[in-house]
Amino acid sequence: MTGLPRSLSIALSLVGSIWLVGVAAVLVGAPGELVIATFVVGLLAGIAEWRAGKVKH
Repeated sequence: MTGLPRSLSIALSLVGSIWLVGVAAVLVGAPGELVIATFVVGLLAGIAEWRAGKVKH
């Protein structure tokens, strides 16, 4: 992910890995609510990570 800001690169990696867990859950037949919760948590965590990386210390 060259050319992207470091915080965005980390956020995308985090969201992608959590979403992969969600896809695996779908494939093994997990309840839909659990999968949706996984996607939402992944998205929120990625946004929080990206925002935290943009803060100047």
